[in-house]
Amino acid sequence: MKPIFDFDKFPVLACTRIDLCEFDAKYAEDVFAFRSDRVVQLYNSAPHQTRDETLQFIREELEAFRLQKKLMWAIRLLTSRRVIGSVSMAHWDRYHRRAEIGYDLAKDCWGQGFAQEAVSKVVEFGFEQMALNRIEIWTSVANVRSLRLAERLGFTMDGSLRRRILEDDGQFYDCVVYGLLQDEWSRKRLSG
Repeated sequence: MKPIFDFDKFPVLACTRIDLCEFDAKYAEDVFAFRSDRVVQLYNSAPHQTRDETLQFIREELEAFRLQKKLMWAIRLLTSRRVIGSVSMAHWDRYHRRAEIGYDLAKDCWGQGFAQEAVSKVVEFGFEQMALNRIEIWTSVANVRSLRLAERLGFTMDGSLRRRILEDDGQFYDCVVYGLLQDEWSRKRLSG
């Protein structure tokens, strides 16, 4: 099956309470708020120290899309238009038809279902528009919220890689790999 999505135009995805849109410098303050938060970034990347670093991050994400390497959506509240996080589709292997999802979310938005809404929409996009057979989530075994999200979305833990991730506390943690197959996702949609 040939992917429908071809990087011609950035895909804006509509959800119930949020939309997933392209990053833009106009969202720099919102992005800085969650990308500079040490708690939010604990299992992600080094927290941003300056707004210039956030602007550089936004430029890099726009360039990665232009080069057809990665899709990173800004998670934007429909009510206030505030950007509260991000969700990405990266490491797209077109031949093997697989990719990895990553995400982060502002701490004040945790526990409200926004991450599940955003990741669910990107999973749908991956299977329907990118013709993926497999979507993966790689996360630290210590990232309990991410583990629960993967399981709620129907992902299966495929295994772990010992001491693969160095976290901010200076310790190495096991990396857990979750996978969801297109036929599993289709069956779940039909039954649910």
